[in-house]
Amino acid sequence: MKKTYLIISIMVLTGLTSCKKEGCTDPAADNYSQNAQEDDGSCDYTVEALTEDITTPTTLGGNMIEVCGDISVSSDLTIQAGATLVMCAGASITIEETGYLNAVGTASSPIVFKGATETKGFWEGIAIKSNNPNNKLEYVTVKDAGTYWGWEFANVFVKSGAKLELRNSTIDNSDNIGLFVSESATLSNFSNNTFSNNTTGLDLHVANLDEIDESSNYNQGNTNDFINVRSGTISSDANWVATTTPYLFSGVYIEAGVSIDPGAILLMEADSYIQVNSTGYLNATGTTSEKIEIKGRYASPGFWDGMKIGSNNPNNQLANAIISDGGSYWGYDYANIYLDGALVMDDCQVSNANSWGLNITNSSSINSGGSNQTDAAGVESNNTFSNNGTGSNASCSNGCGVNFE
Repeated sequence: MKKTYLIISIMVLTGLTSCKKEGCTDPAADNYSQNAQEDDGSCDYTVEALTEDITTPTTLGGNMIEVCGDISVSSDLTIQAGATLVMCAGASITIEETGYLNAVGTASSPIVFKGATETKGFWEGIAIKSNNPNNKLEYVTVKDAGTYWGWEFANVFVKSGAKLELRNSTIDNSDNIGLFVSESATLSNFSNNTFSNNTTGLDLHVANLDEIDESSNYNQGNTNDFINVRSGTISSDANWVATTTPYLFSGVYIEAGVSIDPGAILLMEADSYIQVNSTGYLNATGTTSEKIEIKGRYASPGFWDGMKIGSNNPNNQLANAIISDGGSYWGYDYANIYLDGALVMDDCQVSNANSWGLNITNSSSINSGGSNQTDAAGVESNNTFSNNGTGSNASCSNGCGVNFE
């Protein structure tokens, strides 16, 4: 009897399993069936078409919106949560100075901008040209764009003077750059974003560097494992966080206060520089376990110009930092660090300079180990200098650690 009972039970369960009701299981579809247990591929969606410019306040919702042509937005454009915008080949959306784009999805109902064919560079991208605070992308995915040179081949382009809030969003599959931020543009409430499958995920001006967060994923399968930081001047106080991928610097003039968080990595491009002018300071204070690294993109003596500290601000501090591969510039005496002001320096590793690891002018002051130092031995006893003076312009010998002029 027990065997018969088991056979009957199995037959009943098998019959129940094979009788699952089929239908459309996607709640976003027009023919969604609450009773369907297994999707049969029958889902049907209403497709809206957007082919004309937006000149009056407009809200787009529904399930799927096909966008064809170059759409200019000179008024208010709101995209409702759950919408998918399917972009025709070469299509684009430009938010003009008088318009805004407010695309705010949710974790369960995100908004998607994607190519009709999901390949890199299938459409041109989104250009933000207004400084309206309602320009928001939240729980949004933008993918498959980046063909237009005028927008720097980016999925999303933010023009000089424009403003964008970007949160909980994904910038994916660009032909080149995921997000390009022009000089004097503003990123507000930037947090928890993902840059994936682009050539370069994020490309921004150095003045925008303190607007990004440490929790975003800046390299999920991108070709270049860095945030590209274009050269310029820092004229207001800034803090640079340690991110999930290094920064690649082209050069920076510091005319205000800059602090660098422990664990940050600055890769210096060929002939790039860090110059602290008389009104600025640089505080790069790492920890024993999270050192700050400032080094050449490639490890070669004199690969980049080097660092010049030209202010007497007491906040000029280097601690638990690694500085290497600098000294290509004669104006910095071919040194990794050229001090023409005041500096507190402890527990740093300075290496691979073209000439001197640290060159100190006769009008400068350096504090190391808690005391003002007047000779090389005092500085070298509290810091590590190695493999300096190995470049083509070296004018020193015997280790080339510290030079007092």
